[in-house]
Order: sequence, then structure tokens, then C-alpha cells
Amino acid sequence: MPKSGEELKRLLREAAKKSSPVDEFVSVVRELARYEQRYSMESADFYRKFNTGELGDAMDYIRWAAQYRMYQEMRTEIEGVFDALEQYALPVAA
Repeated sequence: MPKSGEELKRLLREAAKKSSPVDEFVSVVRELARYEQRYSMESADFYRKFNTGELGDAMDYIRWAAQYRMYQEMRTEIEGVFDALEQYALPVAA
């Protein structure tokens, strides 16, 4: 347990250095799976219903929606990296 605010900041910086974008993506996917299991609904279906107002504004739904938006943003970013790799970094066959 950190004994001061400075120690807490140091511990958080060290933890951030140890995590990777892949670890963060996996964490978000696992969190989505927990919501999907809890509510017996796929995240994409939930998000569509949440955005159309069919589900209400329960705090759990707000958190789930935030996680799903984060997932979408991360996935788009990852796909962009792979597209760039395919276009620029892979050797071209002669």
C-alpha cells in the first residue's frame, strides 16, 4: 500500500510502463464478455438498444456503453496498424 501520493503516482507510472496496448485491449474484451454474460446480450446489440433509448440509463449500462466505445476505438486503431503494415511494411512480390 502506498504511503504517500507521490509513491502512488510512482507505482501507477511503473504499472503503465508494464502494460501494453494488447493487454489493454484484452482487458476491455474480457470486461465486455462479463457484461454479455451478465445480461445475456451481445455488446453490439446492447449498444444499438442503449443508443436508441430502449434500455434506460442504469449506471451499469452507461459503463458497458463506455467499454464498448473504447473497444470500437481500440479495434479501429489496431485495424489501421495492420492496414499500414500490409500496405507499407510487407515486401512486395516481384
